[in-house]
Amino acid sequence: MSALHFFRWLSHSSFSIYLRHSTWGFAIIETVHLLGLAALGGTILIVDLRLLGIGLRRQPISRVARELSPVLLGSLGVMLISGALLVMTGPMKYYYSPSFRLKILLFLLAVTFYFTLHRNAVRSNADSTGFTWSKVAAVVSLALWLGVGLAGRAIGFLGMLLV
Repeated sequence: MSALHFFRWLSHSSFSIYLRHSTWGFAIIETVHLLGLAALGGTILIVDLRLLGIGLRRQPISRVARELSPVLLGSLGVMLISGALLVMTGPMKYYYSPSFRLKILLFLLAVTFYFTLHRNAVRSNADSTGFTWSKVAAVVSLALWLGVGLAGRAIGFLGMLLV
């Protein structure tokens, strides 16, 4: 089954039709998605700024990351579930949206980077000063997640322009 067939099937599902015709469905899902974004973005920002040596300097980076891990994982779960529900509010709009495709690509890159190379940078810790791999990891992480957010925002703005 191709992606187009899946999105067409999804657009005809009873739950997708219900969400499209719901007065408050999109607004509630979008609110939950944005709350998840705030929590996810906040945890990533705190960890990455700490990797850059900005803020929480008295705390070891491994401790900061470990203590924020439940918030990060929980908010990531909220974002995935609410994001899937948002797609169900207009599957074909999302399928044809270049911004949506870019967001998904950047999201996959950001999650993969965060749970592999970024996590290694946190573990190997860069409490040392100077230009280190940890600083590069923090900048790349921030850039990827910012790209996810901007592409997500572009879905709404460009979608409104194309309609």
